[in-house]
Amino acid sequence: MNNKSSMIKHDKLELGSGQRPTPGYLHQDITSQPNVALDFHCQIWEIPLKENSLSEIIALALMEHLRFADFTRALKHIYKILAPRGVFLFDLPDIKIWSEYLYKITQGRQGEIPFSKEHVLATFWGWQRWPGDEHHCAWLKDDLFRHLKEIGFSEILDESPQIFLSRGISRGRFKNPADAHLYIKAIK
Repeated sequence: MNNKSSMIKHDKLELGSGQRPTPGYLHQDITSQPNVALDFHCQIWEIPLKENSLSEIIALALMEHLRFADFTRALKHIYKILAPRGVFLFDLPDIKIWSEYLYKITQGRQGEIPFSKEHVLATFWGWQRWPGDEHHCAWLKDDLFRHLKEIGFSEILDESPQIFLSRGISRGRFKNPADAHLYIKAIK
């Protein structure tokens, strides 16, 4: 944890902030980045915040990097530190669509998909550019929604990239009409 004054100013947290931390949020990551001041350099479930203390938590291109057990462990901690009616916004590859792309590749129908074979494979196993850049879990939407309900979230919505764009957060894929991600809003 770097500076306590930022914790007083912000009641929002970005998980896995990486090289592009979002202004107006506290920042967490397990990897240090040059010129990025982290408030929490630890695992998600180790973030030392009080219960019911945050109005919003965001995680972009992060949750698929967790093993299933750690995914659940992280969700439980996220739920714990969110305030009542607090919001967890995150995305995951839509594994149903990516599986269809992979099937078309195996059938010699790659011309029917909007991504390269390498991109499709990286969606399943990560780009593997550095340690931690591997994907360890994938979810079908119905299973993910059921799991979020089991954790305790009262409302789960399948959104669009607009939930991030409206907060000034942008990624190149948000503007790609072929984007195949689930954008989830889970409300405590």
